[in-house]
Amino acid sequence: AVVSTQSTGYLQYNTPWVLAKGSESDKARAGSVIALASNLAALLSVTLSPFMPTIAKILQEQLALPEDRKQFTETFVPLLKTGHKIGTPFPLFSKIEDARVAELRSKFCGSDGSPAPATTPGDIAALQAEIEKQGGKVRELKAAKGDPAAIKAEVAKLLELKKQLPAELQQPPPGNKNKKKSPPAAQKKEPSPPVKNPATTPNALPADVAALQKEIEAQGLKVRGLKAAKADKATIDAEVKVLLALKGKLPPELQQQPGGKKGKKK
Repeated sequence: AVVSTQSTGYLQYNTPWVLAKGSESDKARAGSVIALASNLAALLSVTLSPFMPTIAKILQEQLALPEDRKQFTETFVPLLKTGHKIGTPFPLFSKIEDARVAELRSKFCGSDGSPAPATTPGDIAALQAEIEKQGGKVRELKAAKGDPAAIKAEVAKLLELKKQLPAELQQPPPGNKNKKKSPPAAQKKEPSPPVKNPATTPNALPADVAALQKEIEAQGLKVRGLKAAKADKATIDAEVKVLLALKGKLPPELQQQPGGKKGKKK
């Protein structure tokens, strides 16, 4: 990373593309800058070879780096000698245009037109981070009483992101968790008032509640990730306890009653 950063800064500072159009001394200076930059690129290719072998090989082919120079040295030495001729350069990484994005989405999305669910742990972790970020954006808009149309659009984005999670990590729609039919009118009992949690702060500010809900959502994602990865039971139980403790701090009106019974009437 240091070699790459310093090399980029060196080129940007010396601007050889500008010097090449100047006086004879400027052109000579441009040649010196390009020569050093080429040697830095050669050093970078050797440094990258254990981690990105394909990219390193392509870079070495562009530089026409001799086999006996593809090695680490204790100090920086020029791997390309004066008069060395490089191969044909071309960009190692190309920008993905919108048309290409659409093509890839069409090719790899699910059968219903939705993106295919993430499958690898790295994809799942990245998707969960994106979901958490989008969830925070929605909560901020709601707390600021933003434009309903804007909130609706951001909620739609959040739901689309959640659809990309594996089935075992997706939460069912609110109110559909093992919902039972209400008993006949004659047998219907009045719902018990919610038990006041001693850990609840009576005068919690909206900002505090929003922050707490964000923390609960993040902890919930962590628990579901551990379950999906089949982590050891003791670890999962410990994180579940943390999640329940956080939920216990919510105001009573925002806490879910056990078993999904929310006193709903037909």
